[in-house]
Amino acid sequence: MKILMIHNYLRPPSGENTVFEQERQLLESKGHEVVAYTRQNSEIEAMRFSEKAMLPLRAFWSITDHKEISRVARTEKPDVAHFHNIFPLISPSAYRACKGAGIPVVQTLHHFRIVCPGALLFREGRVCEDCSGMHFLPGIKHGCYRNSSVQTAGMAAVVRFHRMIRTWQAYVDLYIALSDFALDTYRRLGFPSRSFYVKTNFLQDPIEPGHEDEGYGIYIGRIGEEKGIPALVDALRECPEIPFKVIGDGPLTDYLIRRLKEHGLQNLEYLGVKSHSECMRYLVKARFMVLPSQWYEGVPMVLLEAMSAGKPAIVSNIGVLSEMIRDGINGLVFTPGVREELSERMKRLYADPDGAREMGKKGRALFEEKYTREVNYGMLMEAYRKAIEIGNGKIRRKS
Repeated sequence: MKILMIHNYLRPPSGENTVFEQERQLLESKGHEVVAYTRQNSEIEAMRFSEKAMLPLRAFWSITDHKEISRVARTEKPDVAHFHNIFPLISPSAYRACKGAGIPVVQTLHHFRIVCPGALLFREGRVCEDCSGMHFLPGIKHGCYRNSSVQTAGMAAVVRFHRMIRTWQAYVDLYIALSDFALDTYRRLGFPSRSFYVKTNFLQDPIEPGHEDEGYGIYIGRIGEEKGIPALVDALRECPEIPFKVIGDGPLTDYLIRRLKEHGLQNLEYLGVKSHSECMRYLVKARFMVLPSQWYEGVPMVLLEAMSAGKPAIVSNIGVLSEMIRDGINGLVFTPGVREELSERMKRLYADPDGAREMGKKGRALFEEKYTREVNYGMLMEAYRKAIEIGNGKIRRKS
């Protein structure tokens, strides 16, 4: 099979970039021919002022990318086109380029952009579904896209325009949702298509389990409000006996460093940004990982890495996290933002290394059951088969 893979690279670190690259490697390792069409957000920095001024219009319809993808589709004649991210440079015009060449289209939904201008369903420290039904006035009022009402209105207009001309409904044959929870959320919020297939993320190269540990807890990821960093810091104040390491960067990095100094948190060590290999070395030596998110995650790669490494995870009881972590089996869950519960869960695993080790082993078993490359490859091929049948009219489109 020949697959045209299309992706607008985000600035790293990015889980979407990682998933795109891993799926590309997986398909090539199985003998498929992959034709990749990519753009980079870093291209924007080198643009002339006049080109940057046209970016909002480009999000509506990129003439350049429509023309180039049409050429690639007609020249290469792929069996299917698989999209990951199309904003801000590629635009939904690329779907129409592929369909114009008779190529079935698959789109992986890594976020909630089509039903939420900010893409995260998160505002002011809480989950927000105020734009349910794709009525985006609340998002515009609060400036949910890049903290700007003007830019939010622009993104909302792009989504509404393409709904009006039926791009989302008629020019994408199959959407891939990362979990049952995500699928239910899209449908509840008025996503304009019913053609879905659930396929989770995976790890191309599983980590060798490390069931021995050095007794510390760890957080690896974006240092942001939606990740529950304030609740994590408050929880660590209540358990000074637990050594804890934080790796990452983000808008709350200065807040984290300031809180460390203000409260003299000797047990918390902020390590800054590390390479992926360094992060994994720290993870393998940890007793447990914490993911205290307060928003609807996709399928976090770092959580798959913890399961692969045989480490129990403490996660918020929100969205897909409580699907992946079964309380008391391969980790523990707590109410999002409730520091007392989080500190109690950390104390429990810190005080019970044998119990933590058994949870980690069960997490590894669950990883091998659901999140390996072989399992994912079968699901990916099934998604392509369905998209091709829909594109060829063998299955009625649900929209």
